[in-house]
Amino acid sequence: MKNIFVNTKSVMKLHDGISNINHKLKGVERMLLVTGEPGLGKTEAAIHYAAQNGAIMIRTLQLMTGPWLLREIVKELGAAPERRISDIFDQIVDLQKTKPRTIILDEVDRFAEKTEILETIRDIHDVCRCPIVFIGEEMADKKLMRYRRLYRRFVDVIRFEKLDREGVEQFIKKVSDVKFESEAIDRVLNESGGKISEIITLIHRAEAISRTNPDKPIGVKEIWKG
Repeated sequence: MKNIFVNTKSVMKLHDGISNINHKLKGVERMLLVTGEPGLGKTEAAIHYAAQNGAIMIRTLQLMTGPWLLREIVKELGAAPERRISDIFDQIVDLQKTKPRTIILDEVDRFAEKTEILETIRDIHDVCRCPIVFIGEEMADKKLMRYRRLYRRFVDVIRFEKLDREGVEQFIKKVSDVKFESEAIDRVLNESGGKISEIITLIHRAEAISRTNPDKPIGVKEIWKG
């Protein structure tokens, strides 16, 4: 399987959304919420965006506290965290003034019950005026709606969608040298439900089968035999 990142329709919506919050307009919010079921490629899309555009990405953890999150942000911004929490916050402000960077926070569902952390993130946004992207699962927007002062700062809510038939076919063609028959593509769509993680698993299976006869297109009988 080729090591190629595929710009799906959802990925392009993510890029457009982040572009919309990267502005210098005074008084206009710069926060974005991205939601979607597991397996749709949200994290991979965010990692790819960060690598290509100089953003920083933090994978949040269940045990993470406000001070812990601040330290991780400072590290990702390329500095060593100070000892006092107030100094760490000031570090983030200074670093963002020197070199503004988009902050991407993955798995934000873990913060849904942690008011202190959510308020800290809001403070970073308000003081630094830096773009911040929240990435969560499909109910993340419902969970965060309770925090009205935070939620009203989201410029947009982008939902990652499952790939349709055309999307599955394009994805397979871009990441695999194995040719899939039309019926096999239909079966991949049905088996995967349009989830990228499941599609990749089925592509790996097809490529393992095709090694014995790489020039033969993969059909339903080959990949699902037995």
